[in-house]
Amino acid sequence: MIDKSNDKLKKQIKNWWSNHSQDYVDPGKKDHTGVKKNLSDEELTKFLNDNDKNFYEDAYFAQKYGSELFSNLIPKNIKNKKILEIGCGLGSHSEIFAKKKANLTSIDLAPTSIEITRKRLELKELKGNIIEADAEKLPFPDNYFDIIWSWGVIHHSPNTKQCAKEITRVLSKQGKLYIMLYNKNSLYNWINVILRYGVLKGQLLKMSIQDLHNRYTDGKSNLGAPLSKYFTRDQIKNYLFPKLRILSQHAYEKKHAFSFWVPPKFRRKFEKLIPDFIYTFLWSRLGFLLFTIAEKNEK
Repeated sequence: MIDKSNDKLKKQIKNWWSNHSQDYVDPGKKDHTGVKKNLSDEELTKFLNDNDKNFYEDAYFAQKYGSELFSNLIPKNIKNKKILEIGCGLGSHSEIFAKKKANLTSIDLAPTSIEITRKRLELKELKGNIIEADAEKLPFPDNYFDIIWSWGVIHHSPNTKQCAKEITRVLSKQGKLYIMLYNKNSLYNWINVILRYGVLKGQLLKMSIQDLHNRYTDGKSNLGAPLSKYFTRDQIKNYLFPKLRILSQHAYEKKHAFSFWVPPKFRRKFEKLIPDFIYTFLWSRLGFLLFTIAEKNEK
């Protein structure tokens, strides 16, 4: 496991994610293509709406059909709560928190994410403190935030352990953490990355497991992101957050794991043939997206 400060690597990560944003695209389209420059307000709004629509479909497990995006996972009654979002991406979750009148602070290492999220809230006439910051060095006082939310972010940091320490530090007493990290004990890791690419395609003869994770996780069509780590449930509990009480851990997976072979134009229709609760049940242990809820009980 790579967990040490590395400014050179962090700069590469910052540049990569600023140029290859976490977008959600129609089936068959190339992802991580980045946000086009100089979009008009109308063009940007359409781009973000299309992104959220696909995010909604991909994250079927996060809300009942017809309900608000991530309404099953985002905590209820957050009005005036001090919320820190670590890794705002293109602002889908930031918008939800702002609509619910939370006292929102969202950070990201990538300047493009900050620019787009600020513009998103401005276009929707919503409020939030959106700042460029490093999760390894959070610029906030101890015990400050009631809720910390992070969806697939700190596993891209050179020093994930330090990010976890900072999260624990700034989380208030009785505050709650909601965080998604990549699941090491997932079928995606063992079947797709290790077996398919590592063994059958012979990549393990010239690449380490960590190199495989970097190459075949995010941005596979762009030769992979600079760094992507996977964690087990026990590592999240005992290595990253030993001072927090784990309330729940549940794994999820995109429907693409079943539907990748279906022609793109028919994929969404095919995915709807299987009820969402069946997908959710099947992937509860072996899904790639491992969602943890934890609480800080320090006296």
